Amino acid sequence: MSSVERFVEEMGLMSQERGDTRIAGRIFGLLVIEGHELSLQQISEQLGVSRASVSPNARLLARRGIIRLTTRTGDRQDYYQLVGFPYDDLLAEVAQQFSQHAHAISAFVDPIRAERPGAADRITELCKFYEKSAAFLQRWALAVRDEQTSQKDKT
Repeated sequence: MSSVERFVEEMGLMSQERGDTRIAGRIFGLLVIEGHELSLQQISEQLGVSRASVSPNARLLARRGIIRLTTRTGDRQDYYQLVGFPYDDLLAEVAQQFSQHAHAISAFVDPIRAERPGAADRITELCKFYEKSAAFLQRWALAVRDEQTSQKDKT
């Protein structure tokens, strides 16, 4: 297996670890490697999977703002390409997830405090972890976005 193939597979495994599909990560990895738009057919062939598997996963990545759908005049195929710099969006997405986790966890503090005060204290600490992590990740996403914007302004 070539280093390119290993990279694409690693992106798939990382995606799967996050709870997403492996194929979505592999699509992302392939588009990072290729650096230009690919049709669903090309993605399917290069990954060795069906178009029926590629299509919903590509749409998922597009909804997240990681890749974008493109078309060509006179060509009925869908093409996808990596968004110019999606990494700040990835950080912002994780920040949003952590914020949602904090909110969900916080709903349990008071009901559990009546039954088990020690457990409620630990849950409060877990909630604070998610809140602080979300804030940190959001600041980081903004810093990455600002850095990218300033680099574009210089060119």
